[in-house]
Amino acid sequence: MTETPNRRRVLLPDDEDWLALFMNMEEPLLQQLALNSRAVCAGEEDVWELPADLDGAAAHDAWGRLFQALPEPLRHTATNTGRYRPSDAQPAGKYTLYAPDGRWEHTALYPADIDPRDVDTVASVLAHFRRAVEGQDDTELADFLEQMAGDWAEPGRDGDPKQLVDFFARGLAVLHLDDQPDTKVLLAAVAAAGGEEAPERIVLTPAQEDAYQRFATRLSSAVAGTSAHDYALHRFANN
Repeated sequence: MTETPNRRRVLLPDDEDWLALFMNMEEPLLQQLALNSRAVCAGEEDVWELPADLDGAAAHDAWGRLFQALPEPLRHTATNTGRYRPSDAQPAGKYTLYAPDGRWEHTALYPADIDPRDVDTVASVLAHFRRAVEGQDDTELADFLEQMAGDWAEPGRDGDPKQLVDFFARGLAVLHLDDQPDTKVLLAAVAAAGGEEAPERIVLTPAQEDAYQRFATRLSSAVAGTSAHDYALHRFANN
């Protein structure tokens, strides 16, 4: 697909850690925000008083379009991450990515065409979240985040709204990565991945391998965010 003003081609990893963060952006936060926004529009009284320019329904719809823009192999991984019995079906367009020696398997990368306006819509929600957890919001958004964090905390643990917002930011960060020369090199290398004509395997050239390592470093940094725990992309999937 040729890039247009309303579409931007990005490179995304088939990585369970990042995809779990991306899926958790919707539930609980965006899903509950959308329910609250619709309740406000319906005139219901039992609602959270949130910033007037925080449209939870629009943000949830934007996230949904971003999810639909994921290639089928990524949607398959995303919806199966954390399942007790994940589906073992082979999604169309899935392939394996190898280092130049052909022995070491990398985390596969897939091109996706997303609408930057959808990313911006979700990012505007993140800006509200950050102001709320920093005590700079005079609505009930901080209380909303506190309850969401408590509801979704592991049994026996207190919810941490700052951590919940940090997870949200890390899920979004991959969609905000700047285009670099290494991105273009890898997009060309995996151009057919995820589509009907996808090969079963792709072996990188030495130059593409160098690009992969640079890209993986930036990707890992984006997903790690402010977390105290290091995040490492599984650069060698069978190592």
